[in-house]
Amino acid sequence: MSNEQQKVEEQENIFELLEKAKDIFKQYGTFLGEFKAQKVVFIGDTHGAIDITKYAFDNFYDKVDLMVFLGDYVDRYPPLGVENLQLILEKMVQTDGKKVLVLRGNHESPITNYYYGFYDEVKQKFGDENVYEKFKDFFSYMPYAAVVNGYFCVHGGLPSKVDSDGNLVLGINSVDDIKKLPYPDTEPSDTIAMQLLWNDPREGLEELTFVPNIRGEGIYYFGKKVVDQFLSQTGLKGIIRGHEAVDGFRIDIDKKIITVFSSVYHGQSAGILYINGDEIKRIFIGQDKTIYELNGL
Repeated sequence: MSNEQQKVEEQENIFELLEKAKDIFKQYGTFLGEFKAQKVVFIGDTHGAIDITKYAFDNFYDKVDLMVFLGDYVDRYPPLGVENLQLILEKMVQTDGKKVLVLRGNHESPITNYYYGFYDEVKQKFGDENVYEKFKDFFSYMPYAAVVNGYFCVHGGLPSKVDSDGNLVLGINSVDDIKKLPYPDTEPSDTIAMQLLWNDPREGLEELTFVPNIRGEGIYYFGKKVVDQFLSQTGLKGIIRGHEAVDGFRIDIDKKIITVFSSVYHGQSAGILYINGDEIKRIFIGQDKTIYELNGL
């Protein structure tokens, strides 16, 4: 088989996989659903770190009931975004989306892909810049959030909206508000959807609700007041998210927010969160592939 034929075959396989995965997402829309399971692992941003993704599947796929991926599968890392996303989607499709849950991150968007490498990676690997349009279309159908064992799972964080007095207040009162968001949404252009992918929690905001985030216009930090309000209104017990390049994990707001980061491009450890009933374990994978675990938060 010539290189050109091989590229065509790989392209056709990718297109078929994206369509199968998109068909699964279409069943749910913007909110993936509510799930309960005894054993669950949560994987944060992998950014092309396919070795971390493989580690997660090799060590947990047959041992847990659910695997939850929190977004950001492409961009940044040496160009393995295509292969990393492909591996995750193949596992998701095999289980019809019932064991491997895949959420959208802020890097599943043309906003970032043109600047952080994925667009160029696709163009280089397939020799056709139009192939990226298939990925861009696929990203627009990815869900923003899910609830797993009472945890709100999202890539970024809680969104804001402007009330009648011109103040920034909590933008969603329940998961039903997420279900009403525009779908599909390429950028996304909706402000609530955008913030679900981009916002960050911060300690020390006291009675403040939302404050401007250094990431850019229309993106915010939120603190304890907003988190407590959201959890009280929804009856949920916490938030599990990714988005920030931390050393495996960061625990915020009275242990109500768990940030999981599963790449190694930032020079620190990759993290995988394991929950078995009331047992919580943090697994760290170092730059040198050494692995250690911490129980609890």
